[in-house]
Amino acid sequence: MTMRPLTVQQERVLAFLEGYVGEHGFPPTLREIGEAIGLSNVSAVRGHVAALERKGYIARTPQKARSVSLIPSPSPMSRLKRRLHEMLGTDQGVLHRVVYGLAWTTWQRRPHFAGPLRDRMAEAIDREALEHGWRVLERRVEPDHVVVVLEVWPNHSAEQTVHRLQSAGKALRRRHPEAFPDEQLWGRGYVVTTDLALLDELLAKLLNEQSQSEGSTS
Repeated sequence: MTMRPLTVQQERVLAFLEGYVGEHGFPPTLREIGEAIGLSNVSAVRGHVAALERKGYIARTPQKARSVSLIPSPSPMSRLKRRLHEMLGTDQGVLHRVVYGLAWTTWQRRPHFAGPLRDRMAEAIDREALEHGWRVLERRVEPDHVVVVLEVWPNHSAEQTVHRLQSAGKALRRRHPEAFPDEQLWGRGYVVTTDLALLDELLAKLLNEQSQSEGSTS
């Protein structure tokens, strides 16, 4: 995946975003971006942020303040795999659309993902998807559960996909052990469906089962 080039102003916005998120752990508001780069017109700032999203440098959650998450560049190995696919033509003539609706909970529904950790978990999901060539269609990180809708490759099973996304969360836990006091991060079981109309219903059942399980062990 080759990132599309940026204008000078877009590069300034991206540099400020990276520095701000690195220092504070959460993204700035549009007004804060404008103040940093000398733009008083919030609409102009919004246009630059929208351009960064279109070009694949950031992701945003609609209708949510401070919703920007940075999308890291693919690793050298990921770029090499994609280049080999292009050279060998292994994707040529293959039409596919395998979409999974996935959901899982934290261990005993602990509210781990609030504040900056919520954004970091979202970034970890985006990073994992980028590495494997998946397309994130929907992503919801709640304090005690995660919901992801992904378009994946035909040879990537649902079990494999969930495992990799959960592993991304475990890597986040290793980087921030003070925020995750439990030895286990994720609860048992998960939701998977290719019928997205059933996703919320199955999620409700999973959340209910986890709550009952927690009550029986307390």
